[in-house]
Amino acid sequence: MPSKTIFNLLLIFALVSLVSGQDKKPDDRALPRQLNENEVQGIIKQTNPRSHVETTLKMSDARLANAMKNIQANEFDIAITDVDVYASLVIYANDYTRKLPDSQIKDRNHCLKKIEQAIFKQSRNLDTVNRDVPFLVREPIIEKINDVKKIRLRALDDVLGGGKFINSTN
Repeated sequence: MPSKTIFNLLLIFALVSLVSGQDKKPDDRALPRQLNENEVQGIIKQTNPRSHVETTLKMSDARLANAMKNIQANEFDIAITDVDVYASLVIYANDYTRKLPDSQIKDRNHCLKKIEQAIFKQSRNLDTVNRDVPFLVREPIIEKINDVKKIRLRALDDVLGGGKFINSTN
């Protein structure tokens, strides 16, 4: 009898750990944690993929504009946070777009085009951030900025070349 109770407890423990492990699965389409409530609600209420991505990109542009103001005011810590949120929003928009089903290929291509254009418009500001933020403080955002630039190239490749124009040897 005690062995049967122990077996049942072990079975229950195994099932609970299996279920809880599924609940903690990371969602790569989750919004960045640094957003305020208004930004989160503004993005969430957009259910159409095109408007969802466009709203996300507008909020990312606002964060980068705020970062530029903070750089001019020599408030580098706040600027770095804003650049980090900018990059996280662009990465989120890219992940969201790439997870669209094949039946929404027109929406996907439209969103990729918007992402590429938004990054292109901000490329000078990203270079300014790299140049004007002190080297010792800029280290956390260098990789994020490089990821954003890679997203632009990949989006451009997917829209113009069907994902086959740019490869790792180029």
